[in-house]
Amino acid sequence: MLEEPVVTIRHLATVGWQVLLDGDQWHTCRKEQDARYIAHNVLIADAVLRGERSGEEVARELDEAVAMIGHQVGECPAGQLMKDAAAYARSVK
Repeated sequence: MLEEPVVTIRHLATVGWQVLLDGDQWHTCRKEQDARYIAHNVLIADAVLRGERSGEEVARELDEAVAMIGHQVGECPAGQLMKDAAAYARSVK
């Protein structure tokens, strides 16, 4: 049976919603909905980088997430992960 990947989301009253990226890096969001959206796209990016997903459609979805994150917080590890995964998804034939 395949093991489902897990992304940790938490709420801290002092900072807001956070999504655990790799290791101990947290991406902070103002709203729970944003945290869930980012977590969803982190899972997609991880699947691309593991070779489980590829193609232009996946890359466009990740590009949209990068744009949303960029408007919120600018450059960050979550955005970079998704950019890298989008580029990889486009390169795999």
